[in-house]
Order: sequence, then C-alpha cells, then structure tokens
Amino acid sequence: MQLFLSLIAGASLASANLFSTEGLLAKRDSWGGSVSLGPTKSTIVNAVTTLIPGAAPSTQNGVLFLWPGMSNGTGDLVQTTLESWPDNSWCGATTGQWCVRASVFGSFGQLDGTGSPVKGTDKVRIEYNLESDGETWKQTVTNADTGAALSSYSHASGPYMTGYGTGTECNDGCSGTIAAQKYVDTTITLASADTTFGDTIASASGATYTGLSSSSGGKVWKISAINVPAMS
Repeated sequence: MQLFLSLIAGASLASANLFSTEGLLAKRDSWGGSVSLGPTKSTIVNAVTTLIPGAAPSTQNGVLFLWPGMSNGTGDLVQTTLESWPDNSWCGATTGQWCVRASVFGSFGQLDGTGSPVKGTDKVRIEYNLESDGETWKQTVTNADTGAALSSYSHASGPYMTGYGTGTECNDGCSGTIAAQKYVDTTITLASADTTFGDTIASASGATYTGLSSSSGGKVWKISAINVPAMS
C-alpha cells in the first residue's frame, strides 16, 4: 500500500500547514473531504474517535482508504485504515463491507495489524494511546456497540505527534465513496494545555464539523461530529 507521510494531501491540510506534499501528488489520485487539527504547541498523548463508514462501493477499480491519522509531518504516520480493494476477501469482507486494520507508515514502509470485516453501519472505535515508555503508540480498534476486537498494533513512533485529521484517500483510479462518513465523539488529549489548538481546525471538500470544545484549560479537545460527504 502506498500511503505517504501526509495526513491529508493537497488542500485538505494546506491551511493547517502540517505536512509537505511536494512530489507526492503524482502518486495520488484524489481525496475526499477532511477535517484536521494542528499543529499543536504541545504534543498529542491520546486520540480516540468512532467512525461510521457507510457502505463500501460494491465494486472497486483501485484502492480506497478511510482513516483518522496522526503525525508530526516528518516522522511516522499512525493511521488505522478502513480499506476497499477489488477483492476484500483477505479480511473476510463481503460486498459493501470494508476491511479495517491498525497501521503505521514511515521510512520502513507500511506495517499493519490483522484485518477484520466492517459493515457500513458499524461503529468503529479507533484509539491511539502513547504508552508509559513515552515512545510506543498502541492502536486499539473495536466495535463500539459490542466491544469486539477488530485490530490492534503497537509501534515506537515517538512522543512527537502534533497533528490529527481524517483522510478519504483514492488511489489507482479507485471507485470513490458512495456514502457519507461520520466520525463521532472525537477526543484529543495533549501532554500540556494549548488554548490555541482549536484555532488550527480546517476542513476541505465539503466536510463539516460540529461541537468543537475544550476542557482542562485547553489540554483536552473534543469534536462532537465530523461529517464527510460521499465522493460520488
């Protein structure tokens, strides 16, 4: 899988100025809507969201990914991905379903946890947590309704994450999303308070958000809902 170190390419995070995309656009096909936050003056220590993906395309011409991602722009990109391939049987998915797996991209390439099938109506809870060693990020993916484990992965990516955002990524002339995506109850916890973190929020390609708020003096930030329209 060719996922480059960019939270959202092109316009999606241009206003947030998190990630350079120079030289990468030729290797991308297109992007759907996105919402992002960052960079923070602090660093992220925990991020959690619940994604309701909508139905996957019934046929797929390329590769389509949905993901919440987290990086500092030069290091690893932590990104649990919901994936639509021409054949999704590798994870047990059937027509209209996604494959989900915890994943990280860096100089080493792409590293993945095990995959599981996800229905369009499933509530997929995705949590990124910096472990007590201060280096290892643990990704935990579960069904928010049942608590069933879907995927997990841990990798030492360092305590330097400063930006967080959603991605709808269409590679190799993919069949785009046919249904809207919704991220609910997104919570980002910082190592220390940053009262200006909310000022960095940006959206692109028709995506919207509601309920941006902070607590603990600017250490904890929440977005009630992020809505990403279908690409087609």
